[in-house]
Amino acid sequence: MSIGNAIKFMKNVDLDSSFRKSLYKLNGIMEFRKFQIAEDLEFSDAEFEDAFNHLHSECQFAEQADKFFHVKHLFELIICDTK
Repeated sequence: MSIGNAIKFMKNVDLDSSFRKSLYKLNGIMEFRKFQIAEDLEFSDAEFEDAFNHLHSECQFAEQADKFFHVKHLFELIICDTK
């Protein structure tokens, strides 16, 4: 697991609509974990939070920050709604 994988995950969610659509189809935390393994993007919840803080700190404009907040919200919906 790594923060680098979490950063890659966040960027994929932001930039790749087919990747994002795949996330919407997941049903439960176990499917999400399998998705992470299949995509070679394993990371922990804490690593995701660290990646978010890192990327958020690099934002120069509110629009950039908003994108990452939307990704974080999607991640939280997947994790929180499926535990």
